[in-house]
Amino acid sequence: MTSATASLPTRRQLRLLESQAQAASGGSLRRFLTVLSTTGLMATVALPSYGFSPEATAVSGLTVDNNLVQISAPSQGLAVATIRAVEFTRGEFEPADASEFQVNRNLRRYDGPVAADYLARPRFTEVTSANIMRAAAELVGVPYVAGGATPGGFDCSGYTLFIYSQFGIDLPHSVYQQAKLGKKIPLSEAVPGDIVIFNDFSHNGIYAGGGNFYHAPRKGDRVKLAPIYNDRYHIVRLADIQN
Repeated sequence: MTSATASLPTRRQLRLLESQAQAASGGSLRRFLTVLSTTGLMATVALPSYGFSPEATAVSGLTVDNNLVQISAPSQGLAVATIRAVEFTRGEFEPADASEFQVNRNLRRYDGPVAADYLARPRFTEVTSANIMRAAAELVGVPYVAGGATPGGFDCSGYTLFIYSQFGIDLPHSVYQQAKLGKKIPLSEAVPGDIVIFNDFSHNGIYAGGGNFYHAPRKGDRVKLAPIYNDRYHIVRLADIQN
């Protein structure tokens, strides 16, 4: 009887065991909560690297350049993103119309000789007013295309470039540069085939005599023979034109 009673735990021992069990379960809970909060904190820190990726930022229209996100050197295993938002501006533009797309299709279909071909093997052996006028007149009706330099579409300096290439004369695709290559002459000495240059270098064409010139005017128009509509121009000679 005495030995059985001695083997049973006392109330004090029972309370001690209960408190130890509660402490053990509470520690597990605290550890769980600590891991959970740490995981959430890491996810929150990682959010900017997803929300401000270069692709997503470009689509959102926050910037006009490619310097929005700069990635620093890794620090303690984490790549830190430096965000720099700049003002977004739409800019000036001109809406396209159906005629432009038709012109582009014509440009792709052209498969004849280009300026480089004529420079390698000139079409004309003599630089005369008659030959230049012939080459210029053959292209009447070609549509205006910005940057164009083939019979699929011309801009103004592309038109003069193409005509002179047929005589083996290599011209840059620029009104200003063509003007600087030639010799400025008085209007009284001009002959058909010389180059008409607007004083502000905004336009040029092939002088045809009598106050007229062949030119590729502007978008929506075509190569034509027309009066020189601007009084502020001068004449440049790019070759020794024989008559």
